[in-house]
Amino acid sequence: MAAYFRREITLRKLRVLLEGLPDAGPHTRHLTDGREWGATLDMLWAIMWENMRGSVIAARAAGDKKAELPSENRPRFPWSETDNKSKFGDFGDATPEQVADYLDSL
Repeated sequence: MAAYFRREITLRKLRVLLEGLPDAGPHTRHLTDGREWGATLDMLWAIMWENMRGSVIAARAAGDKKAELPSENRPRFPWSETDNKSKFGDFGDATPEQVADYLDSL
């Protein structure tokens, strides 16, 4: 941008340079809470959410009344707060050691 404003490059050259930028990087971190996030990760997040949704539907069909999604709508990012103010990976009231013991017992 500075080179354009100093009239060292043309608007056409600036456009070509901007089109060549990757979809995730330092230039997009202000939109994603300072984290790397691009189209590929966004697609994987959407697939994962739909997979969870399908699992909940199947569990409800099998009679599990407690099965529910963390949120009605898919959050923009996995680290975003959900409708019920929880986050993915939240331990709840358990300590990290209790969670590790539970996962080891599976």
